[in-house]
Amino acid sequence: KQWYQRRVAITAGIVKTPGYQASVTDTFKLCKTFDVSQFNHLVGWARNAMLMMAMVDYPYPASFMGELPAWPVKHSCKMMLEEMETSGNEMRALAVGAGLLYNGTDGTKSCFNIYEDFIECADITGCGTGPEAKAWDFQCCTEFQLATPSTNVTDMFPPLEWNLDIASKYCEANYKVSPDPVDASLNYWSADFSAASNIIFSNGLLDPWHAGGVLEDVNPTVKAIIIAEGAHHLDLRGSNKDDPMSVILARNQEVALIAEWLGQKATDNFTEDDSANLVHF
Repeated sequence: KQWYQRRVAITAGIVKTPGYQASVTDTFKLCKTFDVSQFNHLVGWARNAMLMMAMVDYPYPASFMGELPAWPVKHSCKMMLEEMETSGNEMRALAVGAGLLYNGTDGTKSCFNIYEDFIECADITGCGTGPEAKAWDFQCCTEFQLATPSTNVTDMFPPLEWNLDIASKYCEANYKVSPDPVDASLNYWSADFSAASNIIFSNGLLDPWHAGGVLEDVNPTVKAIIIAEGAHHLDLRGSNKDDPMSVILARNQEVALIAEWLGQKATDNFTEDDSANLVHF
């Protein structure tokens, strides 16, 4: 936390000095000359990279949110430490670490267009790019209400104000809709699942989203499965030779629970009158 805050502070200080445009442009390898009006977006660009890599911190190379190596968080940290040993430039270290998300391990980009790499949206943790990003952005303006700010107290990022009023103005301007703060609670039962049955809530502890998940069993058939080394929906991805044991055990538990519930459903629906309709081999 302190490391990231320090590098953002250094960047903020540099943009106040004469000749900062060339310094920031060169340090971050920006495609266009940097201007102080772009500072908040540059911070968002770096912030988005850290958040996305934490979310997709898989134990093997993957391309879900970018062409990333195995354990991208550790890889990004390693790149930043190596840059510090080489140049001692803390702002450059931040640029290198964040650039991993946008340039991948191949490093084919010669420069970064921060307005193409990172698009501000209704989810301040980032929506990505392309059609899928637009779809998620619209969902955050309608089905989900994600108006949670960064405070620099509960998180490692510079303060970023975000509330229902700001989100509503954004959504109205972009989609002519307004987020409903109670819609998700009404449709998905909010925090009260006591009357539900046959639901699995799986959460990977490496995924920042797990903080909003169901982390304890609600009743005998509404189960919480915790994956210690799991990032975003790791258990729903295909099996891989590098899968940690925690996700292998989680998948086995999920299969066993679903099989049990399907077996109960079949038994519940079967009566003696059905026996005449069975095909015997």
